[in-house]
Amino acid sequence: MTSRTAKIVVVLAAAAALSGVGAGLAAADSPAPSSTTNYTVDGMRQYIRPLESITVPTMLCGSGGYLQDREYSPGRIVPPGVQVIEPGGVGVTITNPTYGSMDPTGSFWPLIGTDGKRGWYTVTNWDLTGHEQLVKLHCTTDINQAAKTPTVS
Repeated sequence: MTSRTAKIVVVLAAAAALSGVGAGLAAADSPAPSSTTNYTVDGMRQYIRPLESITVPTMLCGSGGYLQDREYSPGRIVPPGVQVIEPGGVGVTITNPTYGSMDPTGSFWPLIGTDGKRGWYTVTNWDLTGHEQLVKLHCTTDINQAAKTPTVS
């Protein structure tokens, strides 16, 4: 390596070291990024024949996920965070959610999905033509954004 090349390598190494130190300081001064993740789960997708009625299975957000505390299907009897997508003529009723562990303060149970074994959980196609329907779960890892059921005192 020539002396000129060696000088360039030393200058570049020093610049890289200084920029690394600066980047480390900037990262330490800036707030930590949010670790909240919002995501959707295709809980159920099925073609429903004319005048057919089927049961809805249990659907869950997955490990560490909660249903979002937001109405995605206004006018339908489904828990918050549940979205029903269909072209019309299909009735969907899901009355019971699945609960996660009680929060540490004992104030509420977060909802983590739907319970396909309790209450009403049906899909009925009232139309004379078949339709595909989809039930999506809108989930979050932030318990503060989770749909909740208060405890009974």
